[in-house]
Amino acid sequence: MISEQILLETSVSILMPLYNGVEFIEESVSSVINQTAENWELLIAVNGYLPNSDVYQKVFNYILYLNDNRIRVFDYNQCKGKSETLNQMINECSYDYVAILDVDDTWLNNKLNTQMPYILEKYDVIGSKCVYFGDINNVVPYIPDGDISKYNFLSINPIINSSSIIKKKLAYWYKQYDGIEDYELWLRLWVKKCSFYNCNDVLVKHRIHNTSAFNSKDHSKELASLKQKYMRILHNCV
Repeated sequence: MISEQILLETSVSILMPLYNGVEFIEESVSSVINQTAENWELLIAVNGYLPNSDVYQKVFNYILYLNDNRIRVFDYNQCKGKSETLNQMINECSYDYVAILDVDDTWLNNKLNTQMPYILEKYDVIGSKCVYFGDINNVVPYIPDGDISKYNFLSINPIINSSSIIKKKLAYWYKQYDGIEDYELWLRLWVKKCSFYNCNDVLVKHRIHNTSAFNSKDHSKELASLKQKYMRILHNCV
């Protein structure tokens, strides 16, 4: 059993890569600031925009206004895509545990405190249930909960990206899978027999909108190819 003192002392690095969705930044950042857990750092990386761009300046000025030294903004204008940005951000992390928060999503204020005992006890990746809002409201999609290490990850993606906490040493994304980079990571770790746990609680609000990086593109071909790849890997492991 993890002591309350250990929980209080454990810190998390939160990664927020940002290309689209700057209009949602106040909501997403506020949901981090309002966490009941206080030991975190939030890294916001603006990729694909020059430092004098309107997008970068909006992010920089907003964080300057907040005046919270737990939040840092990075100019990654040379990075091409989400995976490359995330991999660069890992190098800036101060802590051993990494959470992902897409800028168009938000967290409930007990999100980190609810999940941390599980990753400290035994699990490599922690997720949770989510609720949709935006173009679709108040729908809680099905994902399996509890220990899902032996769940068939090829049937659905069982980890909501903005709900995830992962051990930093396991975090690496391949840019050829941008758009489905999170699912590829979970499949890769699942095949390697890493341990996964989904909290039954709804801890994340996932925004559904047509301009999101995922919803604005049809990924069906990439998903089919990805699943075939890991089916072959599983078959060769037997």
